[in-house]
Amino acid sequence: MTATVTDSARAPGGSRRAIALLSLSQGFYTIMTMLLVTVSALAGHMLAEDKSLATLPFALTFIANTATTIPASMLMARQGRRAGFALGACLGIAGALLAAVAIAMASFLLLCAAMVLVGMSNGFSVFLRHAAGEAAPRGGEARAIAFVISGGLLAALVGPTLAGASRDAISPYPFLGTYLVIAGAALLMLIAALALDLRKPAGTVKSLSGGLGAAFRRPRFVIAILAGITAYTVMNLLMTATPLAMVACGLDFTSTAQVIQWHVLGMFAPALIVGRLIERFGLMPMMLAGCLLMAMAIGVGASGISVWHFRISLTLLGLGWSALFVGATTLVSLSLLPAERGPGQAANDFLVFGLVALSAFFSGQLIERFDWATLTLSALPPVALTACALAWLWAMEGTRPRAIGV
Repeated sequence: MTATVTDSARAPGGSRRAIALLSLSQGFYTIMTMLLVTVSALAGHMLAEDKSLATLPFALTFIANTATTIPASMLMARQGRRAGFALGACLGIAGALLAAVAIAMASFLLLCAAMVLVGMSNGFSVFLRHAAGEAAPRGGEARAIAFVISGGLLAALVGPTLAGASRDAISPYPFLGTYLVIAGAALLMLIAALALDLRKPAGTVKSLSGGLGAAFRRPRFVIAILAGITAYTVMNLLMTATPLAMVACGLDFTSTAQVIQWHVLGMFAPALIVGRLIERFGLMPMMLAGCLLMAMAIGVGASGISVWHFRISLTLLGLGWSALFVGATTLVSLSLLPAERGPGQAANDFLVFGLVALSAFFSGQLIERFDWATLTLSALPPVALTACALAWLWAMEGTRPRAIGV
């Protein structure tokens, strides 16, 4: 089954406005994600009888995210980015409001159902960065993608304040106010989505099963997916477990929120310049720098359990994620022909967020059964494997791979 789509969104007129709106949407999306990271494991721990299932609701957001990426991609290929992002925002509003009801009713199952809706919302929002690459002038993909991802800096600036102020805002229901704030962020995403005017991607979008054989035979596409998986899975494994680990170490909620703030700053503040650094130094060196920063984060995390160990480790983790994930997204864009873009992006995000879902779930299991040092060290092998793959690709294609078909 195919869906014929119109011209590329690379028209210069309006592209800056579109990229700015996408960056703003990314900011609201990241506020939602940051608040979920801060409270979901704690809310799950509060409601679940089996405390090892504390991270299950958060894991379900990624499972639903994964299941939604393919239909979201196909829907946006037919109806356009604006319609897709607006639908995703509506799902986020519904999911956050249902989570607030779950807290009021002390229902773990209802919280899980709410997180499925939020995850479906995220399944649309993950395409914000791809939309930026499509809207950018040719050669400016890395800078546009990085600028949109930098919209998450908004979350780092206001997220901890929102988390702290909303946690006990509605007594006697901890976290209910936080989920209402998440619903508000989703509403702002909806408003930004309705203001978008993006054309549909160029070419003909096919089902996921068709048209990708050639793409998967390109080593750079496979390595781009591996890099995206490593960046997001390692980051999510450690980030999701951090609130539980800090509570287990006797650290308070305010310290946890501040550590997550520094982590989010590390993720999104560098994105303001990562695109320019990629253009100056090359894609491969920046992605390898991301691997090095993540390895340093693992080393610091494994060496102690003070607030400063958590803060430095999570900040380095965010910096590494920024370099590696922006690079991976750019490499995906450079690895696909226009007709492969829709299914290729869907396949990439399906694999990335499918494994992220597993990391979110197993982080709760690991933190219950092992100590923090063991959990952090378990993230080192995929980082090392990715670094080796990127070094090989650098040797084969140089520091600046060219777009396929150019």
